Amino acid sequence: MNKTLIVGIYEKTTNNLIVKVLKNANSKNLLQFAINHISSKCDVHTDSWKGYRDLKSVFTKHETVNHQDGYVSKTGVNTNQIESVWKHIRRTFKTHIKVAKHHIQLLWNCLWAI
Repeated sequence: MNKTLIVGIYEKTTNNLIVKVLKNANSKNLLQFAINHISSKCDVHTDSWKGYRDLKSVFTKHETVNHQDGYVSKTGVNTNQIESVWKHIRRTFKTHIKVAKHHIQLLWNCLWAI
């Protein structure tokens, strides 16, 4: 199966959302994406996927939630807002039989420009 990685950042206090298609799903690309869009002083919440481990080197306030244990960690960390975004993306793309990789970012930009 050929999958396309879509990464996103949701800023809770301003409701800003940044979404981008990444060509390679590796920790180096994820870290660079985060550095480009997040202040190093921010609290960063992710799930416990191993690709996010390098974020701790730049973001000292990086906390995780293990979704095998629940949707909210014992300390209150959650990723519910961005998970809601992914739910809407999946629902949108299910309406299309097939979307070419090079059109996904364009389609995404159009959907959120409305």
